Amino acid sequence: MIERHYVSLPGGQLHYLRAGAGAPVIVLHSSPMSSACMTPWIERLAASFTVYALDTAGYGQSDPLPYGGADPEIADYGRRVLEFADAVGLERFMLAGTHTGSKIALSAAVQAPERVAQLVMDGLGLYTVEEMAEQLEHYTPPIEPVWHGGHLTEAWHRMRNMWTFWPWYRQEAGRRLDESMPALADLHQMTFDMLRARPDWGLAYRAAFRYDARAALRDLRVPAVLLAKHADPLHEHLDRLRVEAPTMEVRSVDNATHLDDLVAAFDRGLGLADAPPPPPVEHRGGTTRTYVRTEHGVSHVRLDGDPAAPPLLLVHGSPGSADSFEALIGELARDHLVVSPDTLGNGYSSAPRGEDPRIEEFAAAGAAVLDALGLAGVTAYGSHTGACIALELACQRPDLVASVVADGLPVLGEEERADLLENYFISMEPERHGEHLLRAWHTIRDVQLFWPWYRQTAATARPTAPSQPAHLHRLVMEFLKSGPTYRHSYRAAFLFDSRERLAAVSVPTLVCAAPEDMLRKGSEEVSGEGRVRFVELDHAAGRDAAWAVRQA
Repeated sequence: MIERHYVSLPGGQLHYLRAGAGAPVIVLHSSPMSSACMTPWIERLAASFTVYALDTAGYGQSDPLPYGGADPEIADYGRRVLEFADAVGLERFMLAGTHTGSKIALSAAVQAPERVAQLVMDGLGLYTVEEMAEQLEHYTPPIEPVWHGGHLTEAWHRMRNMWTFWPWYRQEAGRRLDESMPALADLHQMTFDMLRARPDWGLAYRAAFRYDARAALRDLRVPAVLLAKHADPLHEHLDRLRVEAPTMEVRSVDNATHLDDLVAAFDRGLGLADAPPPPPVEHRGGTTRTYVRTEHGVSHVRLDGDPAAPPLLLVHGSPGSADSFEALIGELARDHLVVSPDTLGNGYSSAPRGEDPRIEEFAAAGAAVLDALGLAGVTAYGSHTGACIALELACQRPDLVASVVADGLPVLGEEERADLLENYFISMEPERHGEHLLRAWHTIRDVQLFWPWYRQTAATARPTAPSQPAHLHRLVMEFLKSGPTYRHSYRAAFLFDSRERLAAVSVPTLVCAAPEDMLRKGSEEVSGEGRVRFVELDHAAGRDAAWAVRQA
């Protein structure tokens, strides 16, 4: 089984996958991917080793490098790998990478030869001065969000071209690669990785282009294997070596046997100590991300603020993740310990079990997270779907929840509910030309223009304008995180009986909504009795979500 983990390093966290048992092997992905693309390596190597597949700093779910400035070098990325090894308790280990990952692994091996027992490189770029200059100029153009979402399909087809031409921007017959197009799900993951890279998807690429691998090989003192398959554009670079590297063996391998030959390159007789268990993640302030494993699945949880401050649970709307609350978290973490899980099927949490989960299951998963973290007496704030989950959590576990803030509570009649259940959801399955990305973009944009988004008439128009492209891009990225499983929490919210649960809640509950919120009218209609009161938010007057939380 492949497990997901974080480890805290100086200046940020690094995300990694872990599988197997035995001697440790660290594997590093190519640019601009994440550890997800290393799954075939992980699955094969885990039969013999403990495999750590890292998200390179700034890629996947890892924080950017805290050093190296605006243009970090490969040595900076190599240093981060060694810091990772320190943090997870690895004294000596095998190290491997592909393309950019090969250069990072090579740099780490040169920096700490006493720690790297073996180096395996799958493709190593040895560029001429002219090639380096051309690629630095053309290979990594920025991705600039535009109002119609065309930047998403541009990124998609850029990734397709990376599997069709070398370099991708030279669309010429003589530049064709002898490669098959990846499966659509894999192509989507790669494009998503490119889109979520921080702060610039080309940082590690450009560091790799600048890196003098020949000089590094002259300094290499570690047993090493360099291989490349015939279809790899870096295969021809095997003939460019012309450098004395006495500890390195060079292999040209067939396309069909590439993975077999790669796995066979790892030395199983090095006598390395078995890898230790993964270290726990401790929150000591700032922002910490971790995974909490419960009977309901694996919840990805963000923790912010002082661990000793009053605890506050934030539950995001659908589709989204804890990062949807970035600005709100920044405000509330000044005087709270803010706990923000990704709800099941959203963000980086696992999907709920079963095909038709209800809000009760999402609330039970939230309760299990709080129990696992040892937290009680929390204020629970939720927005839209999150409002349903927070309210249900208070009904289920008043021992955990001291008060509730429900921001935009869905109150639906039977006809409206049936209409939403039939028409609201879109397919998030990847399509050949990236159409699913545009569909996601315009669905999120239309939500800001109409309610419901698919009834686009004057009568259903909202009194709002769409977000600026950069902000809309962030919202769409939250949508893409969840993918096809986003509908589970939405469907549960549409089926949730807000009126009945408000009548049952036993803790003080504040229902709120902004005037432009499509759920504002229903939220006020069901509030105002017993422990439940309603306030209208007014951002201009300072009555925003943070204000509502502090009122509670």
